[in-house]
Amino acid sequence: MANRTCSRRARSAAVRRATASPDGLRERAQALIWRLVGELSPPPGTRTVHLAKLPPPLDSPPPPVPAGWVRVQRTLEAPAQPGSAWAGLVAHTPLRQIDPITPGSTGSTVLPAPEPGIDVAEFGVTLVQLSGTTILIVAVAEAAWLPARTPAEHLDPAAFGSVTIAAQRWAQTRVVTRAFTAQADISSLTAIINSGTPAPAGAVAGLHCAAVATVYILRFTPRAAGGRSAVVTLGACPHAYDITVNGKQQPSLWDDGKLRMAVAALVGVH
Repeated sequence: MANRTCSRRARSAAVRRATASPDGLRERAQALIWRLVGELSPPPGTRTVHLAKLPPPLDSPPPPVPAGWVRVQRTLEAPAQPGSAWAGLVAHTPLRQIDPITPGSTGSTVLPAPEPGIDVAEFGVTLVQLSGTTILIVAVAEAAWLPARTPAEHLDPAAFGSVTIAAQRWAQTRVVTRAFTAQADISSLTAIINSGTPAPAGAVAGLHCAAVATVYILRFTPRAAGGRSAVVTLGACPHAYDITVNGKQQPSLWDDGKLRMAVAALVGVH
């Protein structure tokens, strides 16, 4: 599968929150990718093959499956020519809109949020000409599921007496710090955080980062002694932001820009 890029992941940032258990989401992701490869319609006479080593350009070892992802590969040998086999092969798959490919190249597509709780799926098919009358069909499907949000990650605005925001612009040592005690300000920030979409760790780790101008750290202080504190870090990479509650790491959330804009408006540092 081609390297994952930031633009691909950006299209998956609007997915809905997961409500199923992590085990259930993994099973659904596994079922989805098997369904994708099962939608292929190979020519008559096609047979499944198990090759110890694939021919070029597929002979490089596949990358390891990241945490939070599942992958399946189906390898077929068919009595056909690449050009004539392609249209019928992918007629019932998401690849049906793709133009015919040349031998050795891959037709692929990304499916953002294909199902509730599934972050993204990728599907690709490569045709390799083995002889004048035979082709090899290699289909690979991958999917990432959304981690479930923890109850601790839900921030009750009434439980906090203040939020302190530290802002530091890129390449500057000066840190601007502002404290806010108005319930309306606290509520507006926690509402954005509580509606956020969890970001799979494997997906975030595979992204290429173009640094943003300002890093923000939000520290929510409990109203009552012994209450929960929370720290939200909008780091230099604008893909996902971190949350800790009482010092314990919670699932990261996709950074869709809403929290950054709200924080910048409060602090006055963009």
